[in-house]
Amino acid sequence: MTQAVPAISDHLARIDVEGYTILEGAIEPDLVDELRETIRRLERELHVEPKGTSAEGHATRRMYNLLAKDPAFQAMPVHPNVLPVVERLLDRGCLLSGMTAIDIGPGETAQPMHGDDIVMSRHLQRPHAPMMVTTMWALDDFTAENGGTQFVPGSHVFPRTPDEPGALDGIETRPLEMAAGSVMVFHGSLWHGGGSNTTSDEWRCGVNVQYCPGFVRQQQNPYLGVPPEVAATFSDRLLELLGYRLYKGIMGHVDGASPGEVVFGARMAETAYRDSEQRGSRPMTGDLGADA
Repeated sequence: MTQAVPAISDHLARIDVEGYTILEGAIEPDLVDELRETIRRLERELHVEPKGTSAEGHATRRMYNLLAKDPAFQAMPVHPNVLPVVERLLDRGCLLSGMTAIDIGPGETAQPMHGDDIVMSRHLQRPHAPMMVTTMWALDDFTAENGGTQFVPGSHVFPRTPDEPGALDGIETRPLEMAAGSVMVFHGSLWHGGGSNTTSDEWRCGVNVQYCPGFVRQQQNPYLGVPPEVAATFSDRLLELLGYRLYKGIMGHVDGASPGEVVFGARMAETAYRDSEQRGSRPMTGDLGADA
């Protein structure tokens, strides 16, 4: 008997209560293999070594700005089994905040517990609407032994952040265990951290693809990080996620024009206020329509 696939509404309901959901088997095996092999190849070619900080790890290889490094990564932000969940949590005007490959090696210690929206949470009353949504792609099996992420279900509604004195007292964490090809989607306020890798020879490769509302500053700067000639090869939807369109018809313009029009001309042409009014939208308060 075939197991029913949870609907987007089911995933959203779980995120609302527990702060996360898991899209099991969401990614095609061929794409998983391609992404993992690409990351490992780039690690060798770019001589990627641990960065030696508590957040980035002492036995973990991290790579940022992936879209500038290989075309294989273009499939990730727009993946049809993942992006619709993010769009429902934020809206269609959401932005790609960053993409980070995280390859946790043997001997790595646990990362400090944190929320990915910690910068925003310090300025907002918790709990709050998601200021970041993280999709954590497993390219290897995640286990409790090889560095599977530790997290605290329901912590996205806690009134405090985990770095406050005493916040972690009595808190029980859960290891994230999921098969390669699965994706964890979670509210940016969820407390979590990379787990310790207690194996002797097993690396745990994953990629965090993070999104934010269209009015929030992106963590990784795509305008300077991705050369225009590389960005020109991206799909229109990927360029929208990078911020080359206007948010709600007004935010992000350059002298009234969209950033995409400035860089790519007619392909991404959009005029602040005028185009949103012609579509009949209300840029100050309305949600983006399907054609935005």
